[in-house]
Amino acid sequence: MDTRGKTNAEFRAKITETLGRHDANFDELNHNFNRVNDALQGVMAELQAMRITHSHRSSEREVNPFAGGSTSHDRSSATFNADRNHTTLKLNFSTYSGEGEDPTGWIFKAEQYFEFQNIDAPRQVQLASFHLSSVALQWYHWYTKSKGQLRWNEFVSALLHRFGPTGYDDPSEALSRLKQTTTVNAYQEAFEKLSHKVDDLPENFLVGCFIAGLKDEIRLDVQVKQPKTLSESISVAHLIEE
Repeated sequence: MDTRGKTNAEFRAKITETLGRHDANFDELNHNFNRVNDALQGVMAELQAMRITHSHRSSEREVNPFAGGSTSHDRSSATFNADRNHTTLKLNFSTYSGEGEDPTGWIFKAEQYFEFQNIDAPRQVQLASFHLSSVALQWYHWYTKSKGQLRWNEFVSALLHRFGPTGYDDPSEALSRLKQTTTVNAYQEAFEKLSHKVDDLPENFLVGCFIAGLKDEIRLDVQVKQPKTLSESISVAHLIEE
C-alpha cells in the first residue's frame, strides 16, 4: 500500500478500507470452509452407514441357517472334512522291503490302516503292493504271475511263509519251545511276538508255556505263586528277577 503524499486522515481511511476488504475475504473463506466441512461430514456419515449395513449382511450370512449360499453348518462340515482329510493324510503306511525284517508288524499296521480308512477287501492287496520294495516287491511280481490276483488273507499267508520267521508254520509249537536266555523283559517280548500269531489260544496254555520257558531260578518261584493269568505270570517273573 503506497502511503507517500497522504495525510493522516487519508492514511487511516485507506487502512480502514484495506482491513474491511480483508475482513470480507476472511468471512468468505470461513463460509467456504464451513461448506467443505459440512460436505465432508456428510460423506463420512454415508461411509459409516454403508459399513454398518455391510457388517450386518455379513453376519446374517454367517448365522442365518435360512440364508442363501454357504451356511455356518456347511462351513462346519467343510472344516470337519478338512480336518479329517488332514488327519488321514498324516497316517503312515510304511514300506516293507523283505530284507531281514519280520513282516508281522507291517501286516498289523496295514490292517489298522484299512480299518481306519474303510478300505474294501478287493483294494487291500493292491494298496499294500504299492508299499512293497526291493526283495518283497520282486517276490510279489513273481508270485502273482503264477497265482493271479490275491485276496488279503492269501497275500498275508504267502508273505509270512516267504519272509516270516522259521517258526511261522507252527507258532504254537515254537511258543512251547521258547526259552529265556537273557532277561525276563526280552523273553516276554519274544513270547508276545509268537503268541500274537496264533488266535484263540487258551489262557492256561499261555501261562504254562510262559512259565516253562523261564530260567530255573525264576521259574520255580513263579510256580510257587501259582499265577492264574499270563499278565500275572509276567508280573511275578519281573518281581522275582528284581
